[in-house]
Amino acid sequence: MLQVIGLVLIAILAENMVLVRCLGMDWPKRKDMTEDRAWHIGVSITLVMVVTALISWLVNVCILRFFGVEHFRVLAYTLSVLMAVGLLRQLLRLFFPVLYRHLNEDLSQTVYSCAVLGVAFIITLRNYSLPQTLLYALASGVGILGVLVIFTGMQDQASFDNCPKVFRGLPIQLITAGLMALALMGFYGLNVN
Repeated sequence: MLQVIGLVLIAILAENMVLVRCLGMDWPKRKDMTEDRAWHIGVSITLVMVVTALISWLVNVCILRFFGVEHFRVLAYTLSVLMAVGLLRQLLRLFFPVLYRHLNEDLSQTVYSCAVLGVAFIITLRNYSLPQTLLYALASGVGILGVLVIFTGMQDQASFDNCPKVFRGLPIQLITAGLMALALMGFYGLNVN
């Protein structure tokens, strides 16, 4: 039980995909980011991460290792991301049409998120079991969701009109993301044995 909690804390805090690993940082450039949109993007990325982690783990164990072709991991994992997005679109459209209408556009954009591909590679490098793989992917997605919602809420609440003109826009967003990353540095080195 302690290892499960530790794995979740590591994925959310100590190795946050956005703030610590700097993967999936394309969202600060969006002008139309609201808290609802942040929730939609975060849920989409989390769903795609979990399904991609499952597919990538199966591909790695059942195909790449079995046939000794580990050098095709980049291609296989990229195709896994595409398969995961396509599978999620079909499942959501068939079984959850309301959720599909909300997440359709965001599911398309998660194909370009390097955080999804990064989770697949981290899982492979650490040789996680299937339950650990799914838990790490879910916790990493929750970490991204938390960062998106917190960052968007900070942007809505804070007035950046008083900051110097050269810092307005993307520079102040990157400074804010850097300060959030520094807050998580206290968790760096968290280890579960």
